Amino acid sequence: MNADELIREELKKFPEIATMSLAKKLFKEHPALFKSLESARNMVRYRRGAMGKSLRKNIKDKSQFREPGEAGWSIPKSETKMKKPFRLTNGKWLVMSDLHIPYHDEDAIEQAIDYGFKNGIDNVILLGDVCDFFAVSRWLKDPEERNLSRELMLTRQMLGYIRQQIPNGRIVYKEGNHEERWSAYMYTKAPEICGVTEFEMRNLLEFSKWGIEHCESRRMIKAGKHLTLIHGHEKFGGSSVNPARGLFNQLGVCAIMGHHHQSSGHSQKNADDKFLACWSLGCLCDLKPDYAPINKWNHGFGILQLKGNDFHFENLRIINGQINHL
Repeated sequence: MNADELIREELKKFPEIATMSLAKKLFKEHPALFKSLESARNMVRYRRGAMGKSLRKNIKDKSQFREPGEAGWSIPKSETKMKKPFRLTNGKWLVMSDLHIPYHDEDAIEQAIDYGFKNGIDNVILLGDVCDFFAVSRWLKDPEERNLSRELMLTRQMLGYIRQQIPNGRIVYKEGNHEERWSAYMYTKAPEICGVTEFEMRNLLEFSKWGIEHCESRRMIKAGKHLTLIHGHEKFGGSSVNPARGLFNQLGVCAIMGHHHQSSGHSQKNADDKFLACWSLGCLCDLKPDYAPINKWNHGFGILQLKGNDFHFENLRIINGQINHL
């Protein structure tokens, strides 16, 4: 009996045995038939069809083939779910973040939208925390202020207003950490309705009615190859002095974010002599809420011009009712 015949017999007796375990057994019991332990292992792998597609085709008897990991110890399959970036198209985009409806600032939002249309915007990005979802937050709440129905109604009203202003352009709504409050509430308080489409945020806010495009939480937005947009809660830590610098240190690419309610910018040349820039946006909500009356916040928004992989971004602040560049 030669080595191959022996291996086929052993595989019939022990079909579930791990490849290395069988190789060790064969090499120990029949050292004259194998040059080394590795030689025995490779012969077992060949018979099991684990030596590549080209060699699998040459084996006529495929009865002892098995898929990788079918028996013995193996690397388990990953359950990681990769989110593909949300892609923007060419055009001029009004970028607004952190409206926190119903705690929004009407005048600041009106100024941002008016400025955008006067400067020829084609589309709108709502970069997270548009609806506050205060009623389902984990924070201690005044019962008189807890009104989810009103929060949803006012947010729908805002989306309808924006669509009225831009009837033919794209409107992208990206989830922020405040929108995550709704899914967190369902997971902990009402898991029975998780997965029921009528209770998904995009349906509660009637995205389909207004032609709103939904960008899920923690999913990046890409504008061409060189610019990334996030809400800001996707990353950990960062600079408390300059949010844009913290964003640059963590991402190392050109990027825009909201979340910090501060207009800031940072640019830096890399080793390839390319200038990279990052920006954080101001908010469009109440600047002196009860839970944080002293803060570094300011009203602001941005205008993004995108053409292929080229972009130009204006980071704009609203101070004392006046719009100015950062």
